[in-house]
Amino acid sequence: MAHAAFGGLVAVGWLLLPSATDTTAVDRPTPPAVMAQPEDDGSSATDLILPVAAAGAAAAIATYSLVRRRRRTTLRTTPTATFEQHLAPLSDLHRRGQRLLVETDDSVRTSAEELRFAAARSGNEAAKPYVEALTEAREELTTAFRLRQRLDEPGEGADTLSPDDERALLEEILARCTTAQRRLDTAAPGFDQLRALEREMTPALECAEARFRELTGRTATAATTLAGLRERYAPTACLPVAGHVEQAKDRLVFATAELNRARQATDTGNNEAAAVHLRAAEGAVDQTDVFVTGVERLAIELARAAETAKRGAPFTGPYDDPLDVLRRQGHWPLPARSTVTATADFITTHRGAVGVRARTRMTEAERYLAHAEAESTQRAHTLAQEARRLAEQDVRAYGNPYGGPVGDGVAGALLGGILLDEAHGGGRGDLRGPACYGGTATRGRRAVGGQF
Repeated sequence: MAHAAFGGLVAVGWLLLPSATDTTAVDRPTPPAVMAQPEDDGSSATDLILPVAAAGAAAAIATYSLVRRRRRTTLRTTPTATFEQHLAPLSDLHRRGQRLLVETDDSVRTSAEELRFAAARSGNEAAKPYVEALTEAREELTTAFRLRQRLDEPGEGADTLSPDDERALLEEILARCTTAQRRLDTAAPGFDQLRALEREMTPALECAEARFRELTGRTATAATTLAGLRERYAPTACLPVAGHVEQAKDRLVFATAELNRARQATDTGNNEAAAVHLRAAEGAVDQTDVFVTGVERLAIELARAAETAKRGAPFTGPYDDPLDVLRRQGHWPLPARSTVTATADFITTHRGAVGVRARTRMTEAERYLAHAEAESTQRAHTLAQEARRLAEQDVRAYGNPYGGPVGDGVAGALLGGILLDEAHGGGRGDLRGPACYGGTATRGRRAVGGQF
């Protein structure tokens, strides 16, 4: 309003200016009548220019003042409140954070799988840059899961977090996951150059076939080992590896089909298609190793626990769960390590179905396990048990992973995250192809349409 009033006063002043000029002209001689007419026309035109300009300026100032006043009325808040109007709702940040955590965790696990094949063929020194990229991505992811645990766990202060604190945690989770994925995405082109599948398919294919043959024999041995464990120990002792042999065989069925297709494509010179099928086979072979190793490791752990438990009391005899006996005796390191490792294997081989809560607890269990204190290992055991319960719940909600029409192993490959699909839990028509080393932007670069 002050600007408008000032503008009006200026305009009035200018309109009165001609009269003031005429008053000063009285003392001057009156010009001849013949000359007066032209001078009067020029003087009138000059006198009108300045008032009109002043009036226009006043109108512009008044309009500007009015616009500013209306804007202040519309945004009658502090600058912080105005900014908050444009912030994403916390519920949206939670959903985005949960999705990014799962996607990043999948990327890290898949990258670790393919990296093992690259290192086996090219050597650890050649693979070192990609190991470092994976390590950095895993560190960012671990921190992000730790922040997620603070939001989930009441004991960690989630019930006392202010909305601003909650938003800050969620935004850091998003930033950490994005950084981890970009690190892997940046390394992916060089990693493809290291593998050189399109140029040198045969050595990589032979490496995968050799591991496949080895695991075929180990799977048969694991079946015998597991049967012996069930005869010797209580049923609860073998629960961590229940179904491992059957799932190992399922992954081998899928690997058999994919290796055959990779070999056929290689023989016809179609290395691009061969790389797609080889990558799918490698994922199945690696998960077969996880299943079989789990049985072999449990047999060693039970034998060690039984020997240790015999030195203490009470140990009721051979038909018992030695790891449970150690827990009752207060010896937590071995039982905790066994539970954490078995749960990690379950999440890895069922990651197509497992959600963020189980993965968060699992990461926290691994963090506690790194400490040597008895209290920390006990906490690790508890968190791992919770993670396993949540993961199994997710898998049950996902559905029967072995419901394929001909037992071709495709459903198990989807459940294990070996194959990518368009949507979580998608059907066979949604298959995109095998997951590869890299972040979300690059891990599906070998994805193709069609059936597997």
